[in-house]
Amino acid sequence: MSTTLQKELHAFTAKLLERRGGLVDWPEDAAAGTAVVPPDVAAVLPDGKEEVRLSEEGGGPGWSVNLAGEFMETAGRLLEPEPRIGAFRLPELYLKRSQLEEALAKTFSWLNVRVRPRDISATSLEYHTWRFLATLASEDRWEALTTATVNAASGAVVDLPDPLALWELQPGRCVEAAPHDTFERAASAVGRKIRAMAGEFIARMEGRLQRDRKRLRDYYNAMLREANARKSRPRHVESAEEIEAGKMESESQKRAVDLELRRKLIELDQRYAMEATLRPLVLIRTEMPVMRIRLEVLRKQAKRIHDVYWNPLLKHFEPLPCSRCLTESFALAFSNEKVAPLCSSCWSQPTADAKDHAHSG
Repeated sequence: MSTTLQKELHAFTAKLLERRGGLVDWPEDAAAGTAVVPPDVAAVLPDGKEEVRLSEEGGGPGWSVNLAGEFMETAGRLLEPEPRIGAFRLPELYLKRSQLEEALAKTFSWLNVRVRPRDISATSLEYHTWRFLATLASEDRWEALTTATVNAASGAVVDLPDPLALWELQPGRCVEAAPHDTFERAASAVGRKIRAMAGEFIARMEGRLQRDRKRLRDYYNAMLREANARKSRPRHVESAEEIEAGKMESESQKRAVDLELRRKLIELDQRYAMEATLRPLVLIRTEMPVMRIRLEVLRKQAKRIHDVYWNPLLKHFEPLPCSRCLTESFALAFSNEKVAPLCSSCWSQPTADAKDHAHSG
């Protein structure tokens, strides 16, 4: 193996272990080094130890960093939690230039402000398409692949077509790291969709839970009825003391059965408890031309500039996200001091830091 390739493997290994939370001591000109890694990383490495020896030579203890052994397979397992990133661009798309102000007026409703278009121009934006593996784990398991695309400038989640399916797509600029500013927006949008996507699964789990609850109640109620039936057929005439003792025993038994039933129901709820997880798999960063309209938004004595975008793939304007709940909307009010966009729902429920009343302004 060439010296250049070995140096690249050396640097790659150090960066990979550090990214996964490890501490690496491996000088660039040394044939061997050491690393201290978290338990979950150690479980993937050959020796399974948190203190691991790194070496360019094969066959020894620790992790052999060369292409002769299982280095690539081990590195692949360490890379599994990492999102894959691709950078692309759409260099030429038709941009609508005429009658944009008229289209703007038909698309948006401004609920409590005056809006003046100040500038209309073509610009280039990045759209981040995140692909997630969504999982619901309960007594059974549900999984699905789903995506969300975010305008990296406005933060709006938009329903764009799959960029990898577009014939105009070209390789874009090389990017070194994934942007984290759009991840939360995409994850939030997908999280809102999961209940609808997994509706059948959730209904099935809830149905099973109700069925098993009924079975438990029927079983323990039958136990009580059987015990009461035996006591209702005494072999001799009972004295008052025996009758009272029987009542006390019956009440005690009923309390014991109720406690056991509640314990079983709690165990049942825990078994059917639903845990939702989102795992990012792929990020597609697509740079594309759009038309931007710069708006001057006036709210009482405050003023602020907001941008809206006409998208050539959608062939219409994109919505703006609410500054509170992040829901995208075309009918917007704006807060008093910060002139921040608010959906109609948040506008009708003012908070202490932004009291925007429906009849003010």
